[in-house]
Amino acid sequence: MNEILIVFVVLLPIAWLLGYLKGKKAPKQSNEIGSTELSQKYFSGLNYLLNEQDDKAIDAFVSVLEVDSETVETHLALGNLYRKRGEVDRAIRLHQNLIARPSLSAAHRKMSLMELGYDYMAAGLLDRAENIFKELLHDQTHKQQSLKQLLQIYQQTKDWQNAIQISEKIQLNNVPEIKNEIAHFYCELAEKALYAQSFREASHQVKKALQVDPYCVRAMLISGNIHFSNGRYKQSIKSYRELVRQDVELLPEAIDNVRACFSHLNDKKGFIGFMQSAIEAGAGASTLLSYAEEIQTNDGDKAAADFIARQMVEHPSIKGLLKLIDLHLKHASENARPSLEMLKGVVSKLLQNKPVYHCNHCGFDSKSLFWQCPGCKTWGSVKPIQGIEGE
Repeated sequence: MNEILIVFVVLLPIAWLLGYLKGKKAPKQSNEIGSTELSQKYFSGLNYLLNEQDDKAIDAFVSVLEVDSETVETHLALGNLYRKRGEVDRAIRLHQNLIARPSLSAAHRKMSLMELGYDYMAAGLLDRAENIFKELLHDQTHKQQSLKQLLQIYQQTKDWQNAIQISEKIQLNNVPEIKNEIAHFYCELAEKALYAQSFREASHQVKKALQVDPYCVRAMLISGNIHFSNGRYKQSIKSYRELVRQDVELLPEAIDNVRACFSHLNDKKGFIGFMQSAIEAGAGASTLLSYAEEIQTNDGDKAAADFIARQMVEHPSIKGLLKLIDLHLKHASENARPSLEMLKGVVSKLLQNKPVYHCNHCGFDSKSLFWQCPGCKTWGSVKPIQGIEGE
C-alpha cells in the first residue's frame, strides 16, 4: 500500500500538468470534455486506491499519462515497481508498449529495452532476455550491464563457452576478480569432458584454467583425477601434493584417490609421508582419520586410538570423537559397552544433522560441495566446515 501511495503522489502532479497544458492549447469545448475525462479517470483511480484495490488503481493512474519525453521516466519507474512486486507480466506489457511508440527517442528506447530484458530475466524467458542484451552490447551506456546479464544467463544455462567469451570482454574493462570465474568455467568444461572419458579434452581445459588462474585449486583437483582415471598414479599424486600446498582444506575431496594411488604403487611408506605432510600443513579431521586407519591396519586398534586421542587434544572434532568411541567399543567390557553404544548413537545423530560445507561469502550451509554457491552465486567460496563440528 505504501508503494501505491508513492506512485499516486508522483502521478498526480503529472496528470494535473498534462490536463492543464492540454486545456491551454485546446478550444474551450474540447477543454471541458478533456478535463472531465481526466477528472473521471483520476477520481476512479483514487476510489480504487481508497478501497485498497491496488492493481486497478495503478491501471487507472497509468491511463491518465500519455507517453512522451516528460513521462517516460515515470512509466519506467512503474514497470520497475511491477517487477519488484512480482507482477512481471504487467511490467513486460508496459515496457513493450513503450518500445512500440514511434515517437520514443533512441535513448528512451534503449532504457525501455534494458528494463524489458530485466523483465524477461525475472520471468525466466532467458532466450528473449539474451537477444535484448546482445542488441544493447552495441550501446556504450548499457554495454557493461548487458555483459553482466549475459554472463548470468550463460551460467544459468551452463553455456560455459559463451560464459568464457563474455567474461573475457568484462575482463578487458579491468575487473581482475573475473579471472577466478573464467578458471571455474574451464573447470566445468574439464569435468564434463572427464565424465565423458575424453581425457585429452579434459586436460586441455584444465591447462586453460591454470593459464587464467595458476592458483586454481579446483583445476589441480581435476588434474589429479584425470591422471588417476588414466592410471598415471605418480602424476596424480603430484597434482594432489600441489592441492595440499595451495589449499589443504580441500584434501578430503581427494583423500580416497590419494590412498588408492599409493596402494596401486605398493608404497605404504609414501602414503604415510604424504599424510604426515598434509597434517603438518593443517589438514582436518578427514585426513587425520584416514591416517588413523593406516595406523590401525599396520599397528592395531590401540595405536590408532592413541593417535586420535593425541590429535583430539589440539584439534577436537566430533568426527574424531566418533571414531575414538568406535575403537574403544571393539575392546570394551560387557559393563561398559551399553554406555559406549548409547554415546556413539548420540554423537552419530549429532554429526548426521550437521552441514559439511559452508560458504565463506554468504554463510550458505550444505551437505554437498558446490563450486558455485547456490546462495550468493560466488565461485569457489564454499569450503569444508572447520572446527569441532567439521574438519
